[in-house]
Amino acid sequence: MTATGILDLFAANLERDPDRALFTFVDARGQDTAAYSADALARRAEGVRALLDDLGWVAGDRAILVYPPGPDFVVALVACLMAGVVPAAVLPPGPAGGRGGEKAFGAAVQDCRARGILTSTDFDQLRRLAVDSGAFPGFVWPDVAWHCTDTAGERAVSLRRWHRPAVPGEAAVLQYTSGSTATPRGVIMTHGNLLAEMSSNAVDFRLGRDTVGVSWLPQYHDFGLVNAILSALSGNMRLYSLSPLDFVRRPALWFETMSRVGATLTASPNFGLDLAVRKTTPEQRAAWDLGPLATLVCAAEPIRAATVDRFLGDFAGSGLRPECFCPTYGLAEATVSVSSWGRSRVAVDAEAVAQGRVVRVPEQRADGARANVYIGCGGITKPGSRVRIIDPETRLPCPVDRIGEIWVDSATKAAGYFDRPEESRDALYARVDGESDPRRYLRTGDLGFFAEGELFVTGRRKDVIILRGRNHYAEDLEESVRRCHPAIRPGGVAAFALETAGEESTAVMVEVALFEGCDAVAADGVAAAVRRRLALDHQIGAATVVLVPPGTVPKTTSGKVRRHACRALYEAGELETAITVPSGVRR
Repeated sequence: MTATGILDLFAANLERDPDRALFTFVDARGQDTAAYSADALARRAEGVRALLDDLGWVAGDRAILVYPPGPDFVVALVACLMAGVVPAAVLPPGPAGGRGGEKAFGAAVQDCRARGILTSTDFDQLRRLAVDSGAFPGFVWPDVAWHCTDTAGERAVSLRRWHRPAVPGEAAVLQYTSGSTATPRGVIMTHGNLLAEMSSNAVDFRLGRDTVGVSWLPQYHDFGLVNAILSALSGNMRLYSLSPLDFVRRPALWFETMSRVGATLTASPNFGLDLAVRKTTPEQRAAWDLGPLATLVCAAEPIRAATVDRFLGDFAGSGLRPECFCPTYGLAEATVSVSSWGRSRVAVDAEAVAQGRVVRVPEQRADGARANVYIGCGGITKPGSRVRIIDPETRLPCPVDRIGEIWVDSATKAAGYFDRPEESRDALYARVDGESDPRRYLRTGDLGFFAEGELFVTGRRKDVIILRGRNHYAEDLEESVRRCHPAIRPGGVAAFALETAGEESTAVMVEVALFEGCDAVAADGVAAAVRRRLALDHQIGAATVVLVPPGTVPKTTSGKVRRHACRALYEAGELETAITVPSGVRR
């Protein structure tokens, strides 16, 4: 039978090997707490599907999935697909969601006109206690019913009752963007998108029945949902699943688990590699065996050469082979990957980058001038796909020595944003001017270039800070200052533009350890270190420095800094405890 929906792959997996473990969930201590075979997962999902039937839900309805990490989420996801209900996974509202997390949750519920919210009994009780205690002041909860699915029990599996999409273009899941630059939007991933992604992943990442994956990626983020959970459902791997909160608290858990189970596949954004280096010891690394690891996918945020070098160097003693490192580029609107297996790194003159040009130079320059080092994200391997570098203003193709916006067309390009036809047309169906290319492209909003047959990503277009005609990438400014002073927390730095007297200037928000003890003298010291580094690396003569407590800098579900949210908080005066050292001022 030809697969028309993503659940057809799970059904084939179920019929082929019903008792083989697909998912194993690992707790904070590194102990396996639950293991689900395809049959056990299907029986539990049938129970939740019966609940949806009893509630009167029908194919095409939308459901918001709000669960802590664990098996209940996977069960509810499969149940929705069985019923033809379109699931939308979101970050649970509460402390884990960070500042404003409940607002993003509420916006998603309203945006997709959810029929209901599916959750677990434990989380629902915590939510009720938080509401009763006034933990969400000023937030109006959506008038939508919550339903606990963990008490639904099991039912016999009946494949003939499973929903089969009439066409591959039918919506399968809604993936809400993280809201790093705007209100969250629901990306419509179709069954055809997901089938094409699963097929490409199996080839590109060398997946199969013998693949052993370990993932701490959030279940509500496209990287974790599609490339871990749905990939395991489709038969591409056996997955050991860790809580991202447990990983952040104790990164050693990731490596302990991989060493214990002989992981052959894992994945992490750049910040996860950095955290692993900072929060593990040489003695721990020497005890782990990462020799079986064949693929370590790194994606979801800019990949920093310095981070990669430190990570591969520090974990060489664990048996980690450099050739398993797999830089990859992707985004939700591309369901999810665009390119993979980067093997090149290039150094580009920093002054040229500021002017939008690509001028190759040695990494260590004899003249002492600064070079930006970029990690390649590989070639374009998906059948029938095309990726182009386009001038975002003129919509004309860029010459090979120019940086432009990355435009993508492939079988995995999402159908659009839910109930946003104009935004969908502008962002996912863009036409290249100046030639007769018949394709319609996804405008990624990311800037980059091609070199040596690979795609290189330089940054987000909306995060470029323009000072006196020169382009400065926020990521580059943050990388320069995150270790310029011992009080700065490396993962809590955000650079953004401010407008003063009609001119754009720079602000840098830094989280400071032991913030309570930071007086005016200490604040001046941090600000001076930040400005000194910006002047040396980027020739930025002045900047406003904002010191904030740990955990203040807003981030997306994948750990990316929400720079526009940082600017909004600063300009609205909502950073009540912040210490601001204005440009050119000592406190």
